[in-house]
Amino acid sequence: MDLTWGAIGKVMAAGLATYFLLPAILILRDLILWKLVGAFILNEDLRRKLKRYVQIAYEWNSKYAVQSKAQTVGDRTTYTIDGKEVSSEEWFRHFSESNQIGQELRELKFEIDRKARFLRWLLKHYQQDDSDPINDWKRKEFERLNAKNGAEKS
Repeated sequence: MDLTWGAIGKVMAAGLATYFLLPAILILRDLILWKLVGAFILNEDLRRKLKRYVQIAYEWNSKYAVQSKAQTVGDRTTYTIDGKEVSSEEWFRHFSESNQIGQELRELKFEIDRKARFLRWLLKHYQQDDSDPINDWKRKEFERLNAKNGAEKS
């Protein structure tokens, strides 16, 4: 078997490409991927929407997720919110605000979940770690709001 300089050069080029060039290209790809994710997905707009979503969800759970009903007995209608009798104007205002807040909550959740699904797919496709930055941000924002409101109640 003849060993030529050309064969030695090919083996060295293959080793160089495998152990140095390919990892450098993958690092560059991952760097570009995270720069694009930071610019187009994990941006200030998403952070603002997450904060708004958490605030609305907290408000919804503390103020609007109560039982409200209108009951007619004879010719008199009674309106109750969380077991307390209120005027019809107050009940309709509560009902209207509840619908508006619920609609905004659904719209924000849809937008946030859409970006989270796309980011999960993107990270899985490019074999990145199994991090979930959007839900981590949401969890931290819930904790911050709970701590803030817990401190205000004290």
